[in-house]
Amino acid sequence: MRHVATALTLLLLAACVPPPDQPAHYTRMGRFMGLVANCGCSDIGAERMIAEYRKALGDLYPAGEVAAMKGYVDLGAGETWENQIQICAEVCAQRCMVQAVAAPLGGRGTGEKPCLVSERDLHLTDGAQINPGGDF
Repeated sequence: MRHVATALTLLLLAACVPPPDQPAHYTRMGRFMGLVANCGCSDIGAERMIAEYRKALGDLYPAGEVAAMKGYVDLGAGETWENQIQICAEVCAQRCMVQAVAAPLGGRGTGEKPCLVSERDLHLTDGAQINPGGDF
């Protein structure tokens, strides 16, 4: 009985993991693209990323999601958290995904082969304020 319960648990967990070929949710993709510019992962600045982000998307997203993504690109491009160094290190370390965003915009890439910015593989640290309540 214990083995059956373990097998069922593993099947449930596997069902929660998105397939590798599923593009990142448009909100996360937008934030990622903004952070690529914000963090200096490429030579594409925030203004250019916000203006041209659509070029990096191909046909992966419906028009409504592409339009809604702009707000998330804006947010990512302007983030300034106390853990920003950690956020940027994580974003820039996803080199093939950075290349997938930078190359279609004609930006300096990472030298990696571009890969899909997938929901399963995209890692984004949440922003944090160490002292959100103010001064001590």
